[in-house]
Amino acid sequence: MKSQGRNRLAAETSPYLLQHAANPVHWWPWCDEAFAAAREQNKPVFLSIGYSTCHWCHVMAHESFEDARTAADLNEHYIAIKLDREERPDVDQIYMHAVTALAGQGGWPLSVWLDADRRPFWGGTYFPPERRWGKPSFREVLEQLRRVWHERGEAVQRNAEQLCARLGLGEAQLSTADVSGAQPLAETLCQRALEVLHTSFDARNGGFGGAPKFPRPAALALLLHVAARDRAEQRPAAMLSRTLEAMNHGGIRDHLGGGFMRYSTDERWLVPHFEKMLYDNAQLIEVLLDAHVQLGREDFAAVVRDTVGYLQRDMLLPCGAFAAAEDADSEGEEGLFYVFSAEEFDALLGADAVIARRVLGVSDAGNFETRNILHWPLPLADAALAVGIEATEIAARFAQWRTLLLAHRAERIRPQRDDKVIASWNGMIIAALARASVILDEPSWLVLAETAGEFVHSQMRAQDGSLLRIWCGGTKRFTASLDDRAAMGLAFLALFSATGRSRWLQHARSMAHEIIERHADTQDAALFFAEASADLIARPKEAYDGALPSGNSLAALLFVRLGAVCHDEVLRERARAMTAAFRGFMARAPEAAPLLLCAAREAEEAPRTLTVFGDPQVPAVRTLLRAAQRNGVPGRTVIPVAPSERSALEALGVAVAGTDGEAQLCEDGICRRFQ
Repeated sequence: MKSQGRNRLAAETSPYLLQHAANPVHWWPWCDEAFAAAREQNKPVFLSIGYSTCHWCHVMAHESFEDARTAADLNEHYIAIKLDREERPDVDQIYMHAVTALAGQGGWPLSVWLDADRRPFWGGTYFPPERRWGKPSFREVLEQLRRVWHERGEAVQRNAEQLCARLGLGEAQLSTADVSGAQPLAETLCQRALEVLHTSFDARNGGFGGAPKFPRPAALALLLHVAARDRAEQRPAAMLSRTLEAMNHGGIRDHLGGGFMRYSTDERWLVPHFEKMLYDNAQLIEVLLDAHVQLGREDFAAVVRDTVGYLQRDMLLPCGAFAAAEDADSEGEEGLFYVFSAEEFDALLGADAVIARRVLGVSDAGNFETRNILHWPLPLADAALAVGIEATEIAARFAQWRTLLLAHRAERIRPQRDDKVIASWNGMIIAALARASVILDEPSWLVLAETAGEFVHSQMRAQDGSLLRIWCGGTKRFTASLDDRAAMGLAFLALFSATGRSRWLQHARSMAHEIIERHADTQDAALFFAEASADLIARPKEAYDGALPSGNSLAALLFVRLGAVCHDEVLRERARAMTAAFRGFMARAPEAAPLLLCAAREAEEAPRTLTVFGDPQVPAVRTLLRAAQRNGVPGRTVIPVAPSERSALEALGVAVAGTDGEAQLCEDGICRRFQ
């Protein structure tokens, strides 16, 4: 039953669902009871999917779900379900696929109309309260679909059946796997992906394509992968450098507080969509770290430190894990927390304001709705020439400006933070912090990584011991998906490489076995995204590496790298078979699966490992371990072998024969001493 002034969502823990708990809409959470009510009352289901930091979700909520008249229509004629896509990505994935097929595009808020059997029959994304931009109003859609449901019910059911059959939903199961044709060589597909990326590369502004422009860390990771293996090929390093430089200088980066925004609404990286996601920042730390190592760019290392500082200050939860995201809006206005008027800027910086304006791109007219998004129109050296001051002096003054501006900004009302702990997103940042702690010699970051890793490992477990996806406010919920398990497996492997502690390697192996047990298919090697569940009409298999890496890509990387560490050819063969299962998909659009291509190439190579023998607490060994991490290339796993861990590591399949204080590099089928 609903409490006074609150609907059924008041009992949920998701920050997104709680945002809608006071709506006049009689929302249900995603549950069997909601569909039973739809069947009993002969009503269609309206499913609204979004997430707490989604700007257009907020807009549609204010315009429609908080409107009494619209709510009355929904309550009388529909069973309305609200779902957090970050809690249930398995549900979101199925209906996003359906809406994309119906409407030609998807996105959030996702609006889907279902029957009582969970089958979609119509859908779209955002609908305005009145006709606008060629879209019908939301109330018009509700009225039309209500009429069709009652007047042409049999036709609706037939259409739902036909749509499910056409999309491969239901018993046929949705799968992007394609096992037809001869298997192309991974190296050939990597080159084809490179050509596609080069064709779409924006040489002036960095990045790929035009506005809106996304960072695409998976594509940048592929550039790093290719550059490390083909030193004669100059294009990957050039595209990578230009993109990271442009992002680092642009408004997509928070130059005061650190961290990166979701994406840029323009092609120049100037005007961002202001939400900050944990997974974006985690992936970009990894890319910046590898670019720092491979290209020798100290400025990229500085951005890593800046980004970690933001995460530690603003996203670290008391439990030791990391929050999911920060909203784009504050006080009902997108970006308000981050921007400055020229008058405000001048008053804060006083005599330095004239110089600071030129350095940080501030003008009276502003660059965002009369206010200013701070950015660096010119690199530091060029800015110094433009204002006639030494670069070191500009850097010193910027540090002072930043302190003043950040202190002033801290007095504003912050955007809402989504405090969900999501297993896969935490896995990404744990892996990034573990590697960065060694490469940049920041031991405190390793403490952060181990603390978060221990929290997820020990606290986010079901009664049967399997991993759960969500922890929020002391409540843990929802079965883990493939990307949760694979990302955490990679995180445990990274923690082992940074510490040499065998328990982290054991956790990585356990996670790999859990993946095989719960996501494997008897028909082909591609893995299901979700475990079998009665509340899903399909079990998707996905390989598209978008804003988030696909679960199959992460699992393939885990299998191939863990197999190399533990001399487990069964795991490596599974990685080869997984990538082969998607060969048709990769052949058609190699740039769509960049991380899966990395895994495919690593699976075709001889294992790449760099083993360091000795106690990591001994300074000389610690120095050698750092050198090993800094000399790593994508796909080469560092294996510390401490005397106290030898027997445990040997039991896990690790080759432990070696002399303390030395390191051994094995790749291309040859082992040699590393110095």
